[in-house]
Amino acid sequence: MIDSDFIKNSKLNIQNVSRETLDELQNYSLSIIRKNKEINLISSSTEKSINTRHIEDSAQTIDFINKNDVKICTDLGSGAGLPGIVLAILMKSKKPEFKVIFYEKSYHKSNFIKEISKKFKLNTEINQKNIFEQKDLRTDIIISRAFKPLPVIFEIASNNFKKFKYIILFLGKSGKEILKDASKRWKFDYEEKKSLTNDESLIVKISNLQKKMDKKVISVINQKGGVGKTTTVINLAAGLTMKGKKILVIDLDPQGNATTGLGLSNLENSELTIYSVLNGNKKISEVVQSTKFDNLNLVTSNVDLSGLEVETAGDSRRAFKLKDELASILNDSRASYDYILIDCPPSLSLLTIMALVASDELVVPLQTEFFALEGLTQLMKTIERIKSNLNPSLNIRGILLTMYDKRNKLSSEVEQEARNYFKEKVYQTVVPRNVRLSEAPSHGVPVLVYDKACPGSKSYFTFTDEFLRQDKLVESAA
Repeated sequence: MIDSDFIKNSKLNIQNVSRETLDELQNYSLSIIRKNKEINLISSSTEKSINTRHIEDSAQTIDFINKNDVKICTDLGSGAGLPGIVLAILMKSKKPEFKVIFYEKSYHKSNFIKEISKKFKLNTEINQKNIFEQKDLRTDIIISRAFKPLPVIFEIASNNFKKFKYIILFLGKSGKEILKDASKRWKFDYEEKKSLTNDESLIVKISNLQKKMDKKVISVINQKGGVGKTTTVINLAAGLTMKGKKILVIDLDPQGNATTGLGLSNLENSELTIYSVLNGNKKISEVVQSTKFDNLNLVTSNVDLSGLEVETAGDSRRAFKLKDELASILNDSRASYDYILIDCPPSLSLLTIMALVASDELVVPLQTEFFALEGLTQLMKTIERIKSNLNPSLNIRGILLTMYDKRNKLSSEVEQEARNYFKEKVYQTVVPRNVRLSEAPSHGVPVLVYDKACPGSKSYFTFTDEFLRQDKLVESAA
C-alpha cells in the first residue's frame, strides 16, 4: 500500500508542497501500477517500492530544476513519464509557466503520458517520436533517467539539440568513473549531489558541454607488398593537409619508405624513430618530427625496427605498446591532430598487430590484379581475431582499389568482384597505374606536390574528398 504522506516522510525536503500536489503524486503512482498490468512501464519487482525507487528518485532533481533560468525541460525516452511527470506535478504550482517536453517513441507509453498530463492538467508536450531522428531542438534542461548510457546522451545533446543549458542525469555507483571516461572525449562542467534514495548513486547537472576534437587513428594495411600502402599514406596525408587538417604519419615499416617519401632520412637520427618509442627508450612526443609540408608531422622508421619482435618476446603487453604510447597524444589537447595515419609493414607481424590494436579504422589498398582478393582473406581473418580479443571497436573504413589499368580486362574484373563482395566498403575512387606515382617518392614529396595534374594526383585528390565525406556522413547520422 502507498503511504499518502510518502513525500513528507521521505528523505526529500520539498518545501511548500500542497496537499493537492502530494495527492497527485500518489495518484500518479497508482496509475503506473494499474497500467503496468497492460504495458511494461516499470519493472514489476519495483512496484512495492515505487515511491522511493521512482517518485522520490525523480523528485530529488527539483533543486536543479527550480531555477530562474529554467522554463523548459525535455525528458528523453520517458517510458512511464519518469522523471518528467513528477517534475511537472511539483512545478505546477511553483512555476506555472514551466513546461516539460517528452520524447517517447512507444505509442502505448506516449499515450499513457498524455492521459496523465490531461488528468492532472500539466503543462506538457508529448511527442511520440524517436529522439535520434529529431534535429535543431531547443530547451533549457535535458533530463534522462535510465534511457541510454551517458556517452549516448551527450551525443544526442550535441547532435540533436541546437540549444540547451544543462543536462541532468542519474548515475549509479560507477558514476565517477563514467564521468572520468567521458572527459576523454568531452569538455564539460558539472555539479553533483548524492542521491537521497540510493547511497551509491549520484545526480549530476552537466553544463558547458563541448565535444573534444575527435582524433582518429587510421592504419593503411595489407599484408602484401607493392599494393600502394605507402603511396596512399603519403598522398592521403598531403591531401588532408591541403584541406586544412593537421596530420601525424607514423612509419611502422622497417623499410622506412614513408619516411623518405616525405623527405626525411631513414638513416640519420636513428634514436629518434618509432623503434625508440616501442622499445621504451623515448616517448612518442620526443620523436615527432616536422616535415617541409605545413600541418604534416612524421614519426620516422628505419631497419632497427625489424628486431623489435625478438626483443619484446617476453613482454605480455607488447601488442598494446603503440596504443599506450599514442594515448599521450590523443589525450593532449595541444597535439591537435585531426588524423593519425599509420603505414604498416607488408606482413602480418607483431608490428601489424600493434597497428591493429592502436587503430580506430583501417584503409586497405587492394591491387586490381590476379590473386588480390585471395590474399585479402587472411587479412580479414586477422582483423576479426583482433576485434574479438584485443580491439572490439576496430572497423574497416574502406578498401581502395589501386594500380588500376583500364586497358586490362583483369583490372575491371577484380574491381567488379571486389564491389560485389565488399559492397559499399569499396571506395568509388580508383587509383590508376601512373609513372608519376612511382617517381614522386624518389624526390621526397607526395605526387600531389610533384605533379598535381597527373592522373595519380587527380585520383588521390578525389580519394581525399571521399575520405572526408565519410566523417561528414557519420556526423549527420549520429
